[in-house]
Amino acid sequence: MRHFAAAAALAVLAPAAAPGQPPGLSNWAFDELSLANGNSVKGLILHEAPDGIRFRSVSRPPGRPTVTFTSTFSKAEVAAVKRLSEADRAVLAKRLADLDQDAAGERARMEALELVATDWPGKPGEARRYTSDYFTLDSTGSEELARRSAVRLEQVYAAFARFLPPAAKDARPTRVLLATDRDEYRDLLGPLGGAGLLHPAVFDPAGNRVLCGSELRRLGTELQAARIHHSQQLAALDKYEEAVRKLYKEGELSRHLKAVDAERRRVWGADRQNGARFDAATARVFAVLHHEAFHAYAGTFAYPPLGPDGVKAGKGTGELPRWLNEGLAQVFETAVVEAGELRADAPDKERLARVKDWLKGKPGAGRVVPLADLLTTGKDAFLAAHADQKAAADRAYLSSWGLAYYLTFGRRAVGTKGFREYLVAVNGGGDPRAAFVKLVGQELPAFEAAWHKYLLALQPDGTVAK
Repeated sequence: MRHFAAAAALAVLAPAAAPGQPPGLSNWAFDELSLANGNSVKGLILHEAPDGIRFRSVSRPPGRPTVTFTSTFSKAEVAAVKRLSEADRAVLAKRLADLDQDAAGERARMEALELVATDWPGKPGEARRYTSDYFTLDSTGSEELARRSAVRLEQVYAAFARFLPPAAKDARPTRVLLATDRDEYRDLLGPLGGAGLLHPAVFDPAGNRVLCGSELRRLGTELQAARIHHSQQLAALDKYEEAVRKLYKEGELSRHLKAVDAERRRVWGADRQNGARFDAATARVFAVLHHEAFHAYAGTFAYPPLGPDGVKAGKGTGELPRWLNEGLAQVFETAVVEAGELRADAPDKERLARVKDWLKGKPGAGRVVPLADLLTTGKDAFLAAHADQKAAADRAYLSSWGLAYYLTFGRRAVGTKGFREYLVAVNGGGDPRAAFVKLVGQELPAFEAAWHKYLLALQPDGTVAK
């Protein structure tokens, strides 16, 4: 009997012939955590310990891909827990395992997307659009490229919302434009200037747009061709399975079905390879895209700008301090997509190694910005228009990353009631240092020592050495 090999020079993509889309929302029951900050999350409790809960959040909006996100909630963050029965939890665990088995989950997420034709600047009808609650994505690349990009953005925006729940009720989704060659990107930048070409993504606050560009056209075309090729292979496997089920009885049938299953797994394995290839080829582009998307999310949905009078009148908190905005944007730059979900709770290895060298006083290394200075750092410290400014900008960025990471994962302070009060105090005209002391419950020297100690003990997997 003919064998349907999954071999090809290019790893190719498994289509929707993999397990179908999960049942409707009404058929899924979840564990639920009510948080101390007033929000709640639904998903699956993975592990409970005296100091917190390891939790897999699950979001399944109609017509959009399932997004899962695993993180740990400290005991202080959780106000109440609503648990499923053991039987229902087993059902949910099985559904989530099936969703992510052999790359089927990633493919199911991509197939669930609804893309529509749309205009591109100067190219009517030549783009594809995906619409989410927080963003719209327009891309001139292949359908495959648009789908993969949209899924990655959905995952990282879910992480943004986990750490900084949206507060602005009338915010407009950010428009993300993904150009697939250098000329398209240059045209998009327009009045923003050619300097933007040094970075593959920029945020335009005035237009609430993230502009992104890279040489992705060829990659998208190859992925699209691969996807079609494997779609044909899987369709042939389906027909073959249907035929052998009619021709053979149990003993002989089992042998043929095992061969079919093996071939399907080869196809799914190739799909995983393509996902890894996509991530490798787009790593820098998506790191910067995530960085700029965070600025857009924070300034549009979570903490939009507001003048001191408006803050004092109770209309909102105002925006994040610049050091924290840049620090958190770096945290999400290196969020990892693995097993069909996004993880943002492990530090970037390169940044961690550098900041440890700084703190240890390694010869030739820089030094962390003193805490009292960092808390009052403005936007100018993060601009590097000239070579002699780059070292100072790098110092500000890395120091901000280290402090933002510690506040988020070491102190669990970001997004709390106290955090909101800190923003109100700072944006209402108060002393940033005094407001920070109130947030962390320590004077600056004591907090600074604890912060440095934490970074020195922090491990690449996010754990802290004792």
